[in-house]
Amino acid sequence: MLKAIAKSRLFDLLGIMIVVFSAFLSGYLFETLDQVTHWGGISDLIPFGLISVGSSILSLYSNRLTSRMNNLGNWIGLGSVILSGTIDYLLGNKGAIFTYPITFIIQAWAIKTWVNSERYKAKAPLKGPKGVIIAALVIISAILFSYWVNSLAFTEFNWLFYVTVLVFAFSLSANIFNAMKLTIQWNFWMVYNFIQLAKALIQGNFANVGKYIYYIINAVAGLFFWRG
Repeated sequence: MLKAIAKSRLFDLLGIMIVVFSAFLSGYLFETLDQVTHWGGISDLIPFGLISVGSSILSLYSNRLTSRMNNLGNWIGLGSVILSGTIDYLLGNKGAIFTYPITFIIQAWAIKTWVNSERYKAKAPLKGPKGVIIAALVIISAILFSYWVNSLAFTEFNWLFYVTVLVFAFSLSANIFNAMKLTIQWNFWMVYNFIQLAKALIQGNFANVGKYIYYIINAVAGLFFWRG
């Protein structure tokens, strides 16, 4: 059943509906750029909410295609990184000028790796001392980089700061393992989505609860599909 979910076009559509419905419930769907940035002028004519939703849908579809080992997902992810990075920066995330270029490079690396690998087959898992060292280096580097870059964007080192550090570190690790075409990425995506779900519940952002439950199911489905 989980493998069927990974391949299901109806599940793709369900994800898109959840994204749109979440944006609508949060009142964000039809906001203009001026309502977000207060720049005035022509910014009042730019449908920032719809553009952001479009960016979320691109990211979701990229994730869905990746879960069924379709390299098109990595290509779409490349465009999603550019759009998401621009949106994040406009919303005041100063660290975006560092995080998104890194993510862009990793995404491009993923495309190259997948092109030069056997289609619909993951790379051999990391094993032995060498595998442990590589995994440890990826995780530690991701945590250190996440801490540094988020310290540029946050003014207070509160619980939200540390959760954000953890969340980005897990997503960065997952993206690196995806670039290496390793199944272990889905374990990281699961933890990442569980943290995001807990964060949404704590903040009372119930519009995002359904979205992250969806992503958790997709990560589990992706894990089983990649295992073959």
